[in-house]
Amino acid sequence: MMNRFYLCAALLGLSLPALAQQSTWIAPPARVQWQQNPTQIPAGKGLLFVPVITSSRNEPLYQVFYEDRKIASAAPGTPVLLPPGTYQVLIGSGNITQMIKKTVKIVEGRTALLDADWSALAVNVIDESRTSVKEAYELFEDRHQENYGVGFGIEEERGETVKTWLLRPGDYTLVKVGENVASTRKFSIHLSPGELSQRNLVVRDNAFVGFYQPNLLLGAAPQTRKLKTQWILSGSPQFTNAKNTSQDQSSVSLSMQAFNRTTYNSPRHYATLRLIAEEGATREGKDSFRKSVDKLELRATYIRRLSRRLGPYMRGVLNTKFFTTDVRFDAPRDFAKVNAAGDTLRIYPLTSEVSLEPPFFPLQLREGVGINSQLYRSFPLNMDLRFGWGARQTYVSDSFQLKGDQRTATSAAELKNTSSTGFEALLITDARLGRFISLDSEFDILLPSSAVDSWVFSWENRWRIILTSFVNLDVVMDFDRPETTQRKKTALGAETSLWGLKGLELRQQVLLRLSYIL
Repeated sequence: MMNRFYLCAALLGLSLPALAQQSTWIAPPARVQWQQNPTQIPAGKGLLFVPVITSSRNEPLYQVFYEDRKIASAAPGTPVLLPPGTYQVLIGSGNITQMIKKTVKIVEGRTALLDADWSALAVNVIDESRTSVKEAYELFEDRHQENYGVGFGIEEERGETVKTWLLRPGDYTLVKVGENVASTRKFSIHLSPGELSQRNLVVRDNAFVGFYQPNLLLGAAPQTRKLKTQWILSGSPQFTNAKNTSQDQSSVSLSMQAFNRTTYNSPRHYATLRLIAEEGATREGKDSFRKSVDKLELRATYIRRLSRRLGPYMRGVLNTKFFTTDVRFDAPRDFAKVNAAGDTLRIYPLTSEVSLEPPFFPLQLREGVGINSQLYRSFPLNMDLRFGWGARQTYVSDSFQLKGDQRTATSAAELKNTSSTGFEALLITDARLGRFISLDSEFDILLPSSAVDSWVFSWENRWRIILTSFVNLDVVMDFDRPETTQRKKTALGAETSLWGLKGLELRQQVLLRLSYIL
């Protein structure tokens, strides 16, 4: 079978080294892409074809120049018809000075197929439960310590996909936004010519803690296989023992996680279903085992691809748990459960433990329907808009919440079912304002009602200004307006406000980056 594969490759005119490199691609090999291209070449024209490594919608546009004048811009995998002549083609991520420059001769009636000798990098940012998270990182090229910009994690339930960096082959480093490339909290990777490298970047408590090649690569399965599924079972026992003159202290912790991701991917349909079940228990000293982790999460997303620029999506999330939630007191006390009006429902005299929630409650649901759209695509400006209608529900049954701190609380209030709906939108902007200034901006908003006080949004802005070949200025300006229950208050108990908006928080940061190689 493998010999036939290489024989077919030779008949197609592909070299074996090129095949080895392109076997890492998600897209078909370059020459296969060209042969599948339906574009007819009219008289007086030639065709330029830049192959795509992952997906046209995930890779930055390439630019075509003739005598220092830009005449075309297109996504990789999309051919461009040109009059015969010699052209300059710029490919890659970063600013215009960091892109890869190719000189291409266009001949009438023929196709110029570029050799994809650049590298591709796809980074998925996840937490320890393997859930994709919206966390940012910065990418540096090691040799000249150049900053190539900011990358972001994704939100699968909104139909987002991991963006692909197109870069010169070499060594690169990932750090948290704002940290210097000399930081010890960084991860490095070597990119080879013509290859796609895929990595998972693990985040815990706002810090990077892992960087590895995923077990199931995005392009690992054959292209003809539309349905893929992956199961991961893991466990973690931990034993500790500490001795001092007064007493021995020992603990045992056991945890287990089951993870499943099932995806269906075709030219018109994309669906993903993800299940995470995690359980853990801890015993301290001679005590009995007590629940430390109890989680069940189910996420589903469906996207209908009407075109490369437009497609509706539906998403749903379910969160619950398997077991009862109990609270234990250091010393027995009288305890009462009350309803929302403060009326006593039940009294527990001199108890040291009370159940607050039964199994499978609270049951939290989130749903959303909307449209993914590419508002604008060009070299200086890219804008993506996702908008739709979102809903949230929390269902409870015989569930209560402590009134006060666990050390002193003597009662718990009954919880009620809650639900809310509202308009949700996400606007992502990637702008290159000339050769030396770029902007990454992301505006995310949820409007549960027409009342401005209920609006929740975040607006992240990162400017990068190149001052010299070894000096650049990074300006970060983030606005955040969390939910009412999470908003900060002043010493007088009033919510903080900015520009007349209560609860609006502003974070600013200016970084001067210096890099010089002796």
